[in-house]
Amino acid sequence: MSSSATAPTIDTALIDIVKVTKTYPPDIMALDEVSLTVGHGEMLFLTGASGAGKTTLLKLLCFLETPTMGLIEIDKRDIGKLSGHKLQQMRQHIGVAYQDFRLLPKQTVYQNIALAMEVRYENPKFIKQRVVELLADLGLTDKIHTPTAKLSRGEQQRVSIARACANRPPLILADEPSGNLDPAATSLVMNLFHRLNEEGTTIIIATHDQTLYQKSPHRLLNLENGKLQEIIKVNFDLS
Repeated sequence: MSSSATAPTIDTALIDIVKVTKTYPPDIMALDEVSLTVGHGEMLFLTGASGAGKTTLLKLLCFLETPTMGLIEIDKRDIGKLSGHKLQQMRQHIGVAYQDFRLLPKQTVYQNIALAMEVRYENPKFIKQRVVELLADLGLTDKIHTPTAKLSRGEQQRVSIARACANRPPLILADEPSGNLDPAATSLVMNLFHRLNEEGTTIIIATHDQTLYQKSPHRLLNLENGKLQEIIKVNFDLS
């Protein structure tokens, strides 16, 4: 298939990426005319070798990078034209589980997750309930008052994922979410993602981990040398 992969129609799209190119000095081509449409409520897996452009694509979708060329629309809004308050509002509707976690190391697990809701002025009672719920989902209940600097990398990764999911955002971007996890913890994370997806959240997962998608019915796209080359047809067993 060519570098364009579009399953949903524009009318049902949450994300529409049109011929996006991203280059870094001096002449590094991270993405090369990538086009992609992602529907409301879709779960999508993005794979490819290190340096293929997966993280760059996620950074473009959460405004950490801007495209060199091309158009990105989220919910029919050109994000290249957003600034100030409108951009901040859009950011609050995207949950990001970063590959490098980006936690506040001196703050507790509770404080790191709660912060995502506090910036939206959620009710403190609701915040506490949601944090406790997420920590139970991810097997971290006993770490609630632990500073994140004292956690293992796998625990930090799960805290980052909990923070991304805290507000039940309409869009979640997860960059290598199982990179530091054992199979049991990976299962907890994917159960959480699948439950949120069933509730209507759109989720894009960039991963090297074949176990996340090998039995999944969801779309699997492959990035190679900055090009979105094909939709890989996955045979899956529902028995």
